[in-house]
Amino acid sequence: MKQLYLSLKKAGLMFKGHTEQGEVDFILLETYENGTTTSVDINTFETLFGDVEGNPTYEALSGSHTFKLEDTQHTMTAEEMGYQKYFNQWKEQRII
Repeated sequence: MKQLYLSLKKAGLMFKGHTEQGEVDFILLETYENGTTTSVDINTFETLFGDVEGNPTYEALSGSHTFKLEDTQHTMTAEEMGYQKYFNQWKEQRII
């Protein structure tokens, strides 16, 4: 994931923000015309996509992922989670 984060940072898609846990890194996913944004913190991203940590390629990220939220295990595709459009954009921008 380190290389992915470096590529996202180089593309201007990483920023620091504050949460209840203190300062954390965020990935900027989308900016709307009115200036609002959608982002995901690194901890959440790694929870959802940690199964491809060693090889976060477009194909791997676009696939099916198994993750645990609270005490429940889930298996979902990137499309089902709403991330596929961002991975498609990252591929077009040669980030992944």
